[in-house]
Amino acid sequence: MKKKNIVGVCIILAIILLSIVIFYRESCKKESTNKEQISNGITEKWEIYDVNGTLLYKSDDEKEVDEIINNVTVQGMVTLNNKGYVYTYNGQRFGEFGIEMEEYTSFTIKCGKQECIDYYTSEKYDTSYIEKGDIIICTGDLIKYKYGMKSDFDTKDYPIIVLKKKDYDNIKKEPINNGIATIEAYEECEDYGIIYIRYNVSNKEYNFPFAMKLIITEDTEVIGKIEKGSKIKVQYKNLDIPLNELELKSIEVINNDEINNIF
Repeated sequence: MKKKNIVGVCIILAIILLSIVIFYRESCKKESTNKEQISNGITEKWEIYDVNGTLLYKSDDEKEVDEIINNVTVQGMVTLNNKGYVYTYNGQRFGEFGIEMEEYTSFTIKCGKQECIDYYTSEKYDTSYIEKGDIIICTGDLIKYKYGMKSDFDTKDYPIIVLKKKDYDNIKKEPINNGIATIEAYEECEDYGIIYIRYNVSNKEYNFPFAMKLIITEDTEVIGKIEKGSKIKVQYKNLDIPLNELELKSIEVINNDEINNIF
C-alpha cells in the first residue's frame, strides 16, 4: 500500500513538473514572439519615393553622409526655431507648392553658443533671437546626406547674421515698386489663375530674392503670353497695404530690349 502511494505521488509530481515545463516553454515562446513583433515594429523597413520614383528616405538607414562642404557661407529662410534646432528652407512655401531659390540653402543648425548679430543694427543676441520668416546667414561646414535628408550645418560657434522678417519685408518694397519680376509658375483655374512670381533684390553684399503668390482675375489686364521664365512688368491696385494683401492690376510680358531700357 505504501509502495502504491509512493508511486502515485511520484506520478502526480511528474505530471505537475511536466506541466510547469510546458507552461514555461509556452511562456518563453510567447515572450520571444512578442519581442520579435516589437522588434519588427521598430525596425520594419519603409521607404519614401518622389513622383519620379527616386528614393528619398529609408527608415532603417543611419544618416549616410554624401558630401561635406567646409568653410562655406550659406543663407536660408527660417521655417522653425524649436527645441534647440533652427530649420531653414531654400525658398518659399505656398501650401503644397514650393519655390526653391539657389541663393538659399535648406539646412538644420543645432543651437549652441553661437552669437546672433542683427543684420542692420549689429546688436548681439542668442539663438532665441531667430524666428520664423527671418533670413539667417551662417559660416561653417555644410553636411549633406543621401536619400534627400535635410542637410546639417555646423557653425563651429561662429556668429549667425540674422535679417529679421520686418526688415526683409522692407527690402521687398523696392523691387515691388519697380515692378519687374520673373514668372516661376502659373496655374489655370476655372474662374481665375494663380501666378507665382520671383523678385530679385540685392542689399549690401547679399542677394535676398523672394517669391509671391498672386491671383489673376477678370479685372487683371494681361498683356502677352504668360510662360514660366518670362520677365514681366507688374502693377498693383494699391501699394499702401501689407504685401500679402496686394492685388494685381496688370501684368505685361516684356522682352530683353525692354528690360535693358528699364535698367
